[in-house]
Amino acid sequence: MSSGKEIRAAFAQAETWGTPVACAPGDAMLITSESITQSIEHLPDDSAGQSFHAASDQGLVTCGGDLGAYLRYQGLGVLLAMAMGQAGEPTPQGSAGQLHQLRLGGDTDGLFGTLALYKGFSVHEFASAKVDGFTISGAAGQPVSVTFHLICDGMSINTASGANTNASLTGLSAPAPGNRVLFKQAGFWINDASDGALDAGDAVHPGRFSLSFRRKLAGDHLAGGADKIAEPVCAAFPELSLSLEFPTYTSDTYLSDLGSGVSKKMRIDFSGPEIESGVDHGLSLIMPHLVITNAESAVDRAGKIAHPVSLNLLAPPAEAAGMSGINEPLALDLTNTRTSALLV
Repeated sequence: MSSGKEIRAAFAQAETWGTPVACAPGDAMLITSESITQSIEHLPDDSAGQSFHAASDQGLVTCGGDLGAYLRYQGLGVLLAMAMGQAGEPTPQGSAGQLHQLRLGGDTDGLFGTLALYKGFSVHEFASAKVDGFTISGAAGQPVSVTFHLICDGMSINTASGANTNASLTGLSAPAPGNRVLFKQAGFWINDASDGALDAGDAVHPGRFSLSFRRKLAGDHLAGGADKIAEPVCAAFPELSLSLEFPTYTSDTYLSDLGSGVSKKMRIDFSGPEIESGVDHGLSLIMPHLVITNAESAVDRAGKIAHPVSLNLLAPPAEAAGMSGINEPLALDLTNTRTSALLV
């Protein structure tokens, strides 16, 4: 019987939309959930002169959904880079560490890959999948999770034939567990965008956060495409937002800044296991320009007054202090031991 324990998941960058590539051992990843579905339009022949529909044809194919995982310092970088759009060669950190700088590109044209999922009975192969964004969220005492939002050209069911088969997927060793990003490893810093570089005096202590990023991609159905979509392209401005939840209302800062026109800048830094002396696994979420869209301090009987805050991420009008070279709403710095670039 198929179960989640038997899952083998892998994602490999591809070059030609609609053409799958075989996933290699280094493409394997650990996931927690998958909800990617395919639907095919049903087109009955409703010509006059019939008492009932007697014939139908298949129409447009739509395919997509979410892929969930624990966020890790290594193993999901390619998917993160696919969403961001830019990731060059890493910079050495010590003798074994590597710093990968993921930057937000204006589009992600040409960035897609093949997703293969062995489900204990067959392989569900998505020849071409684009990352339409991600949601990173965490809460006190818990590992941080990530959900990738995918748009695919369609799904094939493979067993013994195809680019990815039962034998090839079961032959991929699952990545080593561990190396998860934990909420307790995080430091949160925020101040006004016009202030100096962030320092210890700007530390804040939320109990929960969620960063949401949607590219707003759309794919068109074109002649010659077998009713599957062509490679999706950006159809609108991307949407980026951040929510912070402080378990206790202890400050009026965000309520006062709401609607005042005061912009913020923020970093969320995670520091993980040591790679070598002086170099740790790390992840930084860098946001140079935020505006507060909502702040609350609602009363719920005799309980603590919680203080949730919502912010939108924008491109900075000028480089923010301490965030040199970052001119986009979001940047990610990822430190691990991968020596090759995340994007080919």
